[in-house]
Amino acid sequence: MDQEKHEKRRDALGLFFESVLKPDHELRQCAHNQKCYHELMEWRDEVIQYLDRRRNEEFYSHNEH
Repeated sequence: MDQEKHEKRRDALGLFFESVLKPDHELRQCAHNQKCYHELMEWRDEVIQYLDRRRNEEFYSHNEH
C-alpha cells in the first residue's frame, strides 16, 4: 500500500473511531425506550475493542513506510 493511501486509511479510521466514541443522545434514548441500553453499550464496547485492535494491527504492529 502506498504512503498516501496508508495515511488516508489512518485518517479515516480516526474519524470513524471518533464517530463511535461520540455520544449519540437520540440513539441512546431509543435504546432506553426499547429497554436495551446496556446491550447497546456492550455492542459499543465490543466495536471500540475491535477498532482499537485493527488500528494496532494495521498502523502500529508494522513499521510505517
